Amino acid sequence: MDSYRRTAAILVGVTALWSAVLLPQPANAQEVRVAVIQFENNSAWHWWGDRLGDAAADELATQLVQSGAFTVIERRQLDAILAEQGLGQSGAVTAQTAAEVGRLLGAQLVITGSITQFSIETKGGSVMGFGASYSEAESIIDARMVDTSTGEILVVAEGEGTKRFGGARYQGTSFEQSFDAGVAQEALRPAVEEAVEQFLEQRGRLTNLAPAVSPGLIVGSRDGSMYIDRGEGHGVAIGQRFDVMRVVDEITDASGNVLDRVTEKVGTLEVTRVLAQSSICSIVEGEAAEGDAVQPAQP
Repeated sequence: MDSYRRTAAILVGVTALWSAVLLPQPANAQEVRVAVIQFENNSAWHWWGDRLGDAAADELATQLVQSGAFTVIERRQLDAILAEQGLGQSGAVTAQTAAEVGRLLGAQLVITGSITQFSIETKGGSVMGFGASYSEAESIIDARMVDTSTGEILVVAEGEGTKRFGGARYQGTSFEQSFDAGVAQEALRPAVEEAVEQFLEQRGRLTNLAPAVSPGLIVGSRDGSMYIDRGEGHGVAIGQRFDVMRVVDEITDASGNVLDRVTEKVGTLEVTRVLAQSSICSIVEGEAAEGDAVQPAQP
């Protein structure tokens, strides 16, 4: 009997092990969906202009993903929404503007900020005919997390750091004249690392974030009710409202390729029933039709 029990226990353990290895694992429920907007360059370093802000945002996005605590929206999606809203990739946006962009992307938080200090100084010397040189970058950044459901700044962080490069030139690039995204991110990395550490230390403030709901479509209608392709699996709740957005014009080039679509709000829906992957809504304002886009309503 003891032998039988030992064999059964071994089989159960092996089965559990193989299940853990082979079966799909659930996504980390604690991950927060964020969008990172280009930082504003408020430093005296003007050689690289706004591209320094791009580098700060890219490095921050990379480190947030590596932390495993955040899901970061792709830069391409962010650029498309900013272009559609006529905002451009600028860190000089208000908390309310950042929140609006985040809602359109289905993000719970938008992170933006500024580079308050940045410099790269090359130093060197020679002794008895032997010379050596190195470059040292110093940077300070301010970053803030904006709750897209309220427009409130929830968390702020400041990072400061230095980075030393061997030699007066790095990867064949002149610091003062040519922009290299890799060099810029390397130079900003210590400051960004410090800011990310502060974000992680303050994660307790993010426990009550509203679920992230990305834009969707009206896929059908019946007896005055509208069906949208967003449901329980997307964090939709009864009573939640969606703005109905309709394409009213298209801008095309000489070949007929669509460059941009002009959209307008034509109505508002309120969720009356939530299913697994869809929801049933009533029209509370304006109008709505199959094929219209829907996005979480602004507060």
